[in-house]
Amino acid sequence: MKNLSVRTGLMLGLPLLAMPALAQTADSDAAHRSDIVVTGIREDDSYAPEKAAVAGKTPAALIEVPQSISVVTRAQIEDRNLFTIGEALQQVTGVTVMPFDGTNPDYRARGFVLDYAYDGVPSTFSSGVPEFDLVIYERLEVQRGPTGLFRGSGSPGGTINLIRKRGQDRFAASTAFSAGSWNNYRGEFDIGGPVDAAGRLRLRAVGALHDRDFFQAKSHTRKLTAYSALDFDLTSTTTIGASLSYQDTKANTPMNGQPAYGLHANGTRHPLTDQFLDLPRDFQHLPSSNRFTETTTEYAGEVKQQIGDWSVVVRALHRDIPRAWEDAFIQPGTGVDPDTLTAHYVNRRSRGVNGKTAVDTYATGPFTLFGREHELAVGYSWDNRTTSFLARSQTSVGRYSILNPDAIPLAPAIYTSGSETDLQQSGFHAQLRLRPFDGLTVVAGGRISDYTNKTRGIAPSPVTDFVDGARARGQFTPSIGAVLHLAENVTLYGSYSDIFNPQTALRADGTVLDPRVGNQYEAGLKGRFLGGKLNASAAVFRSKDENRALQDTANPGFFVQAGVVKVEGLELEVTGNPIAGLDLVASYTNVKTQFEVGTAAQTGAVFDLNTPRHQYKFYARYEPAVLGGAFAAVSVNGQSSVVAGGVPGVREQAPFAVAGALLGWRFSPNVWAFVSANNVFDKVYFQRVGSINTYNFYGEPRNFLLTLRANY
Repeated sequence: MKNLSVRTGLMLGLPLLAMPALAQTADSDAAHRSDIVVTGIREDDSYAPEKAAVAGKTPAALIEVPQSISVVTRAQIEDRNLFTIGEALQQVTGVTVMPFDGTNPDYRARGFVLDYAYDGVPSTFSSGVPEFDLVIYERLEVQRGPTGLFRGSGSPGGTINLIRKRGQDRFAASTAFSAGSWNNYRGEFDIGGPVDAAGRLRLRAVGALHDRDFFQAKSHTRKLTAYSALDFDLTSTTTIGASLSYQDTKANTPMNGQPAYGLHANGTRHPLTDQFLDLPRDFQHLPSSNRFTETTTEYAGEVKQQIGDWSVVVRALHRDIPRAWEDAFIQPGTGVDPDTLTAHYVNRRSRGVNGKTAVDTYATGPFTLFGREHELAVGYSWDNRTTSFLARSQTSVGRYSILNPDAIPLAPAIYTSGSETDLQQSGFHAQLRLRPFDGLTVVAGGRISDYTNKTRGIAPSPVTDFVDGARARGQFTPSIGAVLHLAENVTLYGSYSDIFNPQTALRADGTVLDPRVGNQYEAGLKGRFLGGKLNASAAVFRSKDENRALQDTANPGFFVQAGVVKVEGLELEVTGNPIAGLDLVASYTNVKTQFEVGTAAQTGAVFDLNTPRHQYKFYARYEPAVLGGAFAAVSVNGQSSVVAGGVPGVREQAPFAVAGALLGWRFSPNVWAFVSANNVFDKVYFQRVGSINTYNFYGEPRNFLLTLRANY
C-alpha cells in the first residue's frame, strides 16, 4: 500500500504544482463542456463527430472512410455515466458484450472478438484482459471488420481504438460523484491546462475511485484509477508527450455466471437436466474466499515532428499487469444435482504478470501527382506481449452444496506449474489516399508482417527452452476501398480488407497449416447532414474466415486447412443532434454467421451462437432551452434469441429488450445532477448463456444511480 500511495501521489500531484500558473490562464466566464478547447481530437466531441483515427494514422472524415466506424465521445460518456469500456461498447452498433470472469468481459462484432489499439498503436491484446477505466480516455472508436492493414494479425471482428486524454490548451477542471443501488459509489476528477503563458507545456491529472457491490450476493469490486499526462512543444515543429496510467483492482467473489442443472450424482438424467437454476438472480454459488487482484501500470510516450506539410510520429508504450487469483468453482462439464443441489467443485490459484511493449512509427503527408494532391502514410510497428505465470491447476475438492459454498477449502498455497509465453509481431505498412478526380477517393494499402509466438516451462514445471508455436513470415494483408461523393456530404463506398491469424496444427507431412485469413467485402452509404449535426450510415458486408483447421480423416491426429466460416449482414446507424436540444444514438444490426465448410455436424450450422441475428440500440437525450435546466433521456437495447452455450428449447435466451431512463436538472452551465434508472421494467433476462457449470449471466435487475457533475 505504501508504494501505491507514493505512485498515486506523484501522479496526481504533478499538475497541482502548476496550479498558480493554471489559475492565471483560467477564463473567468468558462462555461459548459462544449466550450473547452484541448489539444488533440477533444474538440470533436459532439454526438456526431466528424473524424476518427481508427482506420488510419491521422484523423479522417468518417464519410471518407470505406469501412464501418462508430465513435463514443466524451460527451456521450459523461451524459450516460459510462464508466467502463464494456459499458461504452454495449451502446455501439453491432457489438455484443460477453461477461467472462466477473471483471474483464469479451467484446464481439460480426461473429468474432474485438482487438485493441491505444492511440493507434496496435496491440496483440484482445478483449478479456484488464483494461483501464474510461475516465482516462477522451473517446473510444470502433472499426468493425478486418483491420490487418495497421495491426497485422488479429481477429476479423475489428478493433477498439482508445484515445487517451491530453494536456489542455487552457485551464479546465471537472469532477463527478455518483451513488446508487447495491452500494455503488464513485468519485472522479479531471484537471489540467497550460503551465506557461505561451501554452507550450500542458499538463493533465485524472483520477477515479469506484467501490461497489453487485446484485449477486457477496460480489464486490474496488478500483482506483490514476492518470497524468504532459505535452510539450519543444519547438514550433516538435511536440513531445508522455503519460503514466495506474489502476489497482480488487474483486471479491466476482460472479462468473450461474451454473445449470446437470445429472444426478450417480450419473443418471433428471427432467431438469440442462435447464437454468430455479433460484433468484442474486443467488451466489461461489465461496466468499474467491479473490481476484489486478494492478496495471502503463508508461506511454510520443514524439511528433512536423516537416513542412508532413508529420513524422513515434509512439511507444509499456504496460505491466501483475495479476493473482484464488478461487473455487463448479467443475467444467458438470452441473448441479437437481435433487440435492450439490455440485462437484474444483479450486485453483495463480499469480503472474501480463506484459506488453509496443512501438509505432509512421510518416504521413500530402504529395502531388498528375496535378492533383494525394496523401501517403508509411510506417513500421513492433509489438511484444509476454506472460509469466505460476499456477496450481484445477484440483477436485469433492461435492458441496451450492447453498453453502463457503465450506469449500482454499487451494493450497504451493504452485504446481509454471509457464512463460513471448509473442512478437512486427510489420511495415503503407496507405495511399488517391484522388484521381473530384468526388472520388481511392484508399489502398497493405502490410507485410512477421509473427512469432513461443512458450517455455518454468519452475515448478520442468524448465525448458522456448519452443516456437505459431509463426508467420512476410504475411501480406491488403486493404483497398473507394469513396464516391454523391453529394457534398453524402458518399457511396466499397472496400475489401483482410487479416490473418497464425495456427499451430500440423499437416500429415509435418508442416504447420497456413494462417487463417479473415477477409471482408463491404459496401455502404454515409452522410453528414444538418450542417454537421447528424451522421447517418448504412452498410452491408460479407466476410469469410478461411484456412480453418479440420481433422484430416485420412491421417488421424493431423489436420487440413479446409474450414470456412461465412458472416454476412447489414448495419444502420444514426447519431447526432437532429433538432435543438435533442441528442440521438440509434442503430440496427442484422448478422448471420455460418459454417460454410466444416465437419458434417458443423456445415450449414450457426457459427457464433453468442451473436444475435437481430440487434437494435436506441438512446435519446432531450434538454430543451424552454425548460430552463431540466433534461431527460430514454434508451432501449434489444436483440433476438440466442442459444450460445445452452441447449435449443431447453436453455436459451428468448428475444428481449431492456429500457433505461434518466431525469436531471442543470443548476448552471457548469453544474448539473441527474438520476438514471437501468432496466426500468425489471426485465429478467440472461446477458450471456453458458455451459452447465458457469457463464449463465443474468442481466442487471432494475437499479438507480444518482450523479452530480461539475465543470470549471
